[in-house]
Amino acid sequence: MAIGLVAIGVGSGAAGAAASSKLGQGVTDTTIKLGLVQVDYSCIKDFVDFTRGDQEKTYKVFVDDLNAKGGILGRKVEPVYRDFCPVGNAQALSTCTSFTEDDKVFAVVGVFIDQSGDAQLCIAKNHQTVEIIHNVSQSWIDQAPKGLLLTPNITTDRRLSVILDLLARDKTLKGKKVAVLTQPDSENRVKELVTPALKKMKVKQGTTAVLSITGTDTSAAQSQLDSFTEKWKGEGIDTFVIVGQTVVSKTYVTILKDAFPKATLIADQTPTALSGGQDEVTAKVEPNPYEGLISAEGQSEQARFETPVMQNCVKTYEKATGTKVVAPKDVKPGPDGKRSEIYASVEDACGDILFFKTIAEKAGKQLNNTTWTKAVNTIGPIDDQLVLGKWASLHTGKYDANDTFGLVTFDSTSGSTGDWKAMTPVENVAGQS
Repeated sequence: MAIGLVAIGVGSGAAGAAASSKLGQGVTDTTIKLGLVQVDYSCIKDFVDFTRGDQEKTYKVFVDDLNAKGGILGRKVEPVYRDFCPVGNAQALSTCTSFTEDDKVFAVVGVFIDQSGDAQLCIAKNHQTVEIIHNVSQSWIDQAPKGLLLTPNITTDRRLSVILDLLARDKTLKGKKVAVLTQPDSENRVKELVTPALKKMKVKQGTTAVLSITGTDTSAAQSQLDSFTEKWKGEGIDTFVIVGQTVVSKTYVTILKDAFPKATLIADQTPTALSGGQDEVTAKVEPNPYEGLISAEGQSEQARFETPVMQNCVKTYEKATGTKVVAPKDVKPGPDGKRSEIYASVEDACGDILFFKTIAEKAGKQLNNTTWTKAVNTIGPIDDQLVLGKWASLHTGKYDANDTFGLVTFDSTSGSTGDWKAMTPVENVAGQS
């Protein structure tokens, strides 16, 4: 209702109407309509060992705090909350049309998952709406209008490049013989990134395995992998680079480590690898097939929790709700066996709102897609301003912000469920690609 009243007032004068016509969808002289999207964890509760609390309530804390402090250049954020079930993509696609066609928001911010990328591109490409989400592929960014699809994190493609750069610099693969395990949708990244990098490192390479993974039936892919393991034994392989979300799952990692118990594993899908390792800790599987797996990660959850930026988020949440945010290192499973990870909800909500605010303020008072894109392309370093990492940046062609990374290995003895252990200190990897 408030938007309708404002529009009527502005439209009463020619100058006002002209000014408003230059504003983006969902933007008035006094408000910005912002879509806030969250995963409905109740629909996947049987598949996760954590809870995130009332996510809408968490986002509301930071929206209210932002508005109480004057909003964004005097405009109050008008939130529209929606959640979706990430099983299949029907609800994700419906969420896209609701935000863009029904709610007519200026931007969609939050955790939005569709492995096909169709729902993400529905927002940024099909409806040309600003989108700030996590777990983004560079190929999706490339298909969207420049500067409209962003992530405060890192794309899987750039993470893979960072891993390879750090491995080369630290000579981690010296004297190793390496094979690659991948899947059809990641094969191009192997050809464009991994193979040239290994060649440049002068590392001996074995056969690359591209498993034919279709649907939920893994029997054919497992049979393929069994055949490749025999070939790799003959090639003397002792190290595997695993590229792709599915091939780093327990099914395939277990087969690899059963055949090569002393092999070094390197994976580009850090969250999936961590989840797999932690699941094996919970299931008390020994030896844990993910033990020692190498990837690249930023500051640990605990290290991020202790930063001034995150502590400000924590204090804001605690003051608004009267609820203490338990630090990651102190979270223990409850009677139902699930960890209550309120800190993660605070990190997402506070971080996402802060990221949006940082760019929107750079865009200026005349907020629309054009000024937004110019802001993204010229903002440069935004160090010590975001939640996910000390170093961050955006510029033309770089639409994933986090630049804080180092090599890590999975340590099943770290914490209650296993975690990443630093191999190298985190550093600013903005110049690595």
